[in-house]
Amino acid sequence: MQTKSLVKTLLVAIPLSLVSALTLAAPQDELKRVEVSGKQSAAVRTDVKASCPSIAAVLQNKLSPIWGMHQETGVLRVEFTLDGEGVHGVKARGADTYRDGVRKAMRGLECNSGTTQPQTYAFNIHIVSPDSVHPGKQMAMLID
Repeated sequence: MQTKSLVKTLLVAIPLSLVSALTLAAPQDELKRVEVSGKQSAAVRTDVKASCPSIAAVLQNKLSPIWGMHQETGVLRVEFTLDGEGVHGVKARGADTYRDGVRKAMRGLECNSGTTQPQTYAFNIHIVSPDSVHPGKQMAMLID
């Protein structure tokens, strides 16, 4: 009985071994060339203070009245495009209370990227309460 099962195993194993050997010995087809095309996205610049030197003062001026009414802390992610004609396509995400104020402030901002080609910028605004040593309605704002 063991002989029959050994014979059956060999009858199955030998052809499989031959097929594997023939497959390895056969010339491999060359890999087909694949081309991927698309537009490379422009790098996002984060040096917003260098291109828009008055940004902190303008945002502080526009957002302080909103802080005075709501006194809410939060973080906003701001993205915009700057070209030879100025600031365009301002998007602000996060801290709902301040979004419209940020978009309005950015529209009138004077910036210069040093080129007329469109440049995409992104930065974060952290709106926090001033420390307890200086109480009042003046907010603290960090731009990074």
